[in-house]
Amino acid sequence: MSKEVMLRKSGNSLIFTAPSNLTDSVGEKYTIHQKEDGTVIYSPVKHENIFESSKFKNYDFQADLKNIPEA
Repeated sequence: MSKEVMLRKSGNSLIFTAPSNLTDSVGEKYTIHQKEDGTVIYSPVKHENIFESSKFKNYDFQADLKNIPEA
C-alpha cells in the first residue's frame, strides 16, 4: 500500500497521519528510524516475554519465594 501523507506540527511534536485502512489497531506502538537520505521507517514494537528469555529459562521461582519472608 502506498499513500502520500503530510508531516504536520502539533505542539512540540511532528505528526504523520496514517490511512484509516491500516491493519494495525489504534494504540499500537512503533519505533521510528530516519535514514541519512530522509527515509522514515516505522517498525512495530515487539512484546518480549521475559519468561522465555535465556536469563529466566532455568530460573527457580519457587526457591526464590522461600527466601522472601513476605511471600
